[in-house]
Amino acid sequence: MRLTEMGVKPTAKKINKVMESRFGVKIDYTNLNFPKAYVLAQGLTESLEKIKHSHGVHVAEKNPKYMELLMVREGLHRWMVENKQQLVMESEMGKSQAILAAKDMVDSIQDMLEEVSKMQNEQMPALLDTIRDQIGMEQADAFKAAVEPLLANMSQQLSSARGTADNAARALAGEQVAQPMGMGAAPGGPMPGDTMPAPDMASDLDADNFAATDAAAGPNVIGREKR
Repeated sequence: MRLTEMGVKPTAKKINKVMESRFGVKIDYTNLNFPKAYVLAQGLTESLEKIKHSHGVHVAEKNPKYMELLMVREGLHRWMVENKQQLVMESEMGKSQAILAAKDMVDSIQDMLEEVSKMQNEQMPALLDTIRDQIGMEQADAFKAAVEPLLANMSQQLSSARGTADNAARALAGEQVAQPMGMGAAPGGPMPGDTMPAPDMASDLDADNFAATDAAAGPNVIGREKR
């Protein structure tokens, strides 16, 4: 049976019914997600190409196994097209997690900045008093001359790093960020807030054979009817 005989753009549900009646196999869409569907479709594509190259297209189309694999792949393609909104939602969730991780990095730099500030304003004066009392004035002055500039430099560097990281995290989230004079987006590069179009999951897919991807897709995704 040719897929063209089923009409224009049959639904995944309709393809599943035909597969079950003709071949005793169907896809369990309740246990399917986009990564599983993509990997499985890749394997099916490679298996179909191997059959075509081994026997020729016209011979392959008379092979029940070839037609079964072809219909399973078409069912997966239709399911992905029909559920593109789910892919967009999953993509948005991943984007949110990345933004939160970036902001967490900013918070970590802020924590380091506060720790250095504590060293400068609380720990250093107390330590200098202890050195004067227990070791001597000259040693206290030498320690102060060596460490105070170091802490000041660390504070300055961390403050600058915190500002840069905060701007980067805000740009990642699509917020408006004030650019220093003379700086702008790289030629041809995306501007803050730009979004990439969702991929067309119905395009051609490649890789892995059917047996391997059946296992990779997890249990109960494709089931065969008991005869």
